[in-house]
Amino acid sequence: MAGCSATGTNEENAGGDDGGGDGGGGSGTGLSAPAAPSGLAATPQDGDAQLSWEASEGADTYRVYRSTSSEVDTSSSPLDTGIDQSSYTDETAENGTEYVYAVSAVASEDGESAESGTSGEAEAIPFAAPSGLAGTSQDLEVALSWEAAAGADTYNVYRSTSSTDGAEGEPLATGVAEASYADTTAENGTKYYYRVTSVNPSGAESDASSEVEKTPFSDPPDRP
Repeated sequence: MAGCSATGTNEENAGGDDGGGDGGGGSGTGLSAPAAPSGLAATPQDGDAQLSWEASEGADTYRVYRSTSSEVDTSSSPLDTGIDQSSYTDETAENGTEYVYAVSAVASEDGESAESGTSGEAEAIPFAAPSGLAGTSQDLEVALSWEAAAGADTYNVYRSTSSTDGAEGEPLATGVAEASYADTTAENGTKYYYRVTSVNPSGAESDASSEVEKTPFSDPPDRP
């Protein structure tokens, strides 16, 4: 089963469990349940979470469970069912909300199904990239500000002397707690290009904000 990304939504698939009473072993069927999936990992992004796991021998499809509490309740309806590959993108996740995921494997034959136990749990907090980046040029300084991003814990600030396609190179500043930053290392007369990224509580970094260009300057001397 390839590790390509599958997509789905609650509206499309929630409650579509084809045999929700099978959980944990497929009792009442002639099938043997596959082994529970292992290696579940969740990668948060802007407005979604990408899941991946190791394929289970004997599995025909998988079920994804999701919770906003500390544990996944697999007795409830799964987030999605019938997933025929060992990856999934939760496109219904909201930025700033902490989710806990688990996955089970399902064997199917002649209308019967047997569900494994669930994998280990994986957590993800989707988060947005900063928006509204603006800058003000001053003497030996550029003052930056942006809109707070949902799900962001801190921000990284990037600076370059040429325009970039994204957050390139080492950041100028990391762990910025507020939605503003003063670059006091800027030199007058030099054109700088800035971008900002969000960092969520687990340390994942978002895509970069739009770019802003600023040139610090000194006030002209007073005329006699």
